[in-house]
Amino acid sequence: MNQKNWFLLHHWAGFHLSLLLTFVLLTGTFATISTDLDWLTNSAVRADKRVSQEQTIDWSALLNTVNRNIPQATLLSIHRPEIPWHNIEVIARNKNGERFRVYLDAYTHQITGEGKWLNWQRLFRQVHRHLMLPNQLGITIVGFLGLMMLFLLITSLYIYRHWWRSFFVFNRIKWPKVSPQERPKKIAGKQRKFWSELHKIIGLWSLWFVMVISVTGVWYLIERWGAGARYVEIENPAIISQKDISLPPSDYALSNALNYINKHHSEYKINQIRFIAEKQIIEISGQEHALLVRNRANNKLFDALSGIYIGGRQGEELGLHFRISEAADLLHFGTFSSWIFRYVWFVFGVLLTSLSITGVYMYLLRLKQIGVYQNSKTRSALYTLWHKTYWIKWPSILVLILCVILTLLDFVINN
Repeated sequence: MNQKNWFLLHHWAGFHLSLLLTFVLLTGTFATISTDLDWLTNSAVRADKRVSQEQTIDWSALLNTVNRNIPQATLLSIHRPEIPWHNIEVIARNKNGERFRVYLDAYTHQITGEGKWLNWQRLFRQVHRHLMLPNQLGITIVGFLGLMMLFLLITSLYIYRHWWRSFFVFNRIKWPKVSPQERPKKIAGKQRKFWSELHKIIGLWSLWFVMVISVTGVWYLIERWGAGARYVEIENPAIISQKDISLPPSDYALSNALNYINKHHSEYKINQIRFIAEKQIIEISGQEHALLVRNRANNKLFDALSGIYIGGRQGEELGLHFRISEAADLLHFGTFSSWIFRYVWFVFGVLLTSLSITGVYMYLLRLKQIGVYQNSKTRSALYTLWHKTYWIKWPSILVLILCVILTLLDFVINN
């Protein structure tokens, strides 16, 4: 195929999917900093003193504080803050079975306040991951957009020949000088050239990011349709004794579990503790030796009443399939290594979203430049732009309307 045909394919896919693609890219961009939005909107999240990733957390003291101050709540999990200026987060259920959040100071172990289950982090995660639709349908749609992004990436390399020579051609990006006397077609042509060069340079510097986001997006699609890596569940032998699972998590059991980890895994960094009442299990997750794995890849399971070790896994011992699955989330959202990567991902997420928007805007300027709308019955180039999406725009519009409705319903139910 020649360069023109590659351009037509690139334009067709990017233009017709632009509405839904822009929405998914924008929500994913804000998902990377959603915890910061919670920090801004809920004072209980804000820590008085910086909590480093190496900070030793007194998990038993946190457990005692919650049990003592909120005895009617069912404790579900305790989380180390991912950002240094955030407080410890506890997730619990009230007597009505509704989940809510409790925040505690990492040093004084005092409760700083509470938060709703549906916070900014949860909202953007759900909207971006599956558009608030049933998982199978929503993840399929979002995963398909990841496939289309990969297609747009490939076609762009064929369109922009010798692209590797143009990383530093910033001198081409010049805001057009126009005068009121110039014809609209000429003005549109000058503006289109500016946006075209800006579109190219942003695309070049975002190549690595587009590759990461699109490939991991396709991986989510593959996982959803049967290729997901599933861990084997480890059952608690003590559950056959029918012990009372209505009791709050045992400080004695947690202390034994923590002592076991300190003794056998001295380099283990605990990031999360879950209390699974129905299985009478304390699940401790975190990081140790393996790179690019989620906390669950290094989980340790203990009996919830005695603290006896039941079993677990080590991230470095996982097979290739599991390591790919574990790395996908971390690479997709930049939640690996330092928290600084979250902001790098946010900046490039903004740039990637702008590619989708500027691509459509360039086509609008092209319509103005060639004067298509002046030779038809339509009244403006924007009107023509709307009609040139044909019927393909309606599935995207329908999905977005459903997403907004389901988001509002979820907000009402959880608040």
